[in-house]
Amino acid sequence: MSHSKPLPPQNLPIKPSMFGATLEDVMALQKESHPDNHLPWVLSLLAEKVVFFGGYSTEGIFRVPGDIDKVSALKTSLDNGEFLQEFPTTDAPVCASLLKEWLRELYDPVITNDLYQKCLENCEHAKFCESILKELPAINRLVVAFVIRFLQGFLEEETVRKTKMTADNLAMIFAPNLLRCPSTDLQVAMDNSKWEMTFVRTLINTLDTSYMEGVV
Repeated sequence: MSHSKPLPPQNLPIKPSMFGATLEDVMALQKESHPDNHLPWVLSLLAEKVVFFGGYSTEGIFRVPGDIDKVSALKTSLDNGEFLQEFPTTDAPVCASLLKEWLRELYDPVITNDLYQKCLENCEHAKFCESILKELPAINRLVVAFVIRFLQGFLEEETVRKTKMTADNLAMIFAPNLLRCPSTDLQVAMDNSKWEMTFVRTLINTLDTSYMEGVV
């Protein structure tokens, strides 16, 4: 009796990823699974897990990276929906690292390139910084406001004492995840990093994000 061997799969469709896509594509991908969400669910979930797993009391949270293999495994798990029964980690730094990676890998920066220079030129002026956000597309504006509100939660005096992460520290870490220097000149990028950080610090210290309460 002859047994025919199964043919190897060919031209199988590649499952779209929540990582490396545009914000519009991410929202389209989750339209059926999370129809009521106003934000990318992966962002909301990772932020929630950072806090749930002790991020408010983890020294160096966001600055000290999570284990690279665990971060990679979590990324795969989220993309494949394998976390629904049991979340694959209880490590706040792993969740924090993947949250930063998700922002950094977006196809387009959250703060769009057409507003980049304006952000730097007005980085110390709270009202200007707030007005610049109003020029962003709606989904970008929501994501920025969510991230800033999330970071503001780490500024309680007792939390800072435990994490050693001040507004300056948080701004330094998150500036390159929210802004992306359009220049390929390394010196320009280095020179701009100070002003990128100042812009994000101004948002963290002054932006009223109370309207984001309960938004997911």
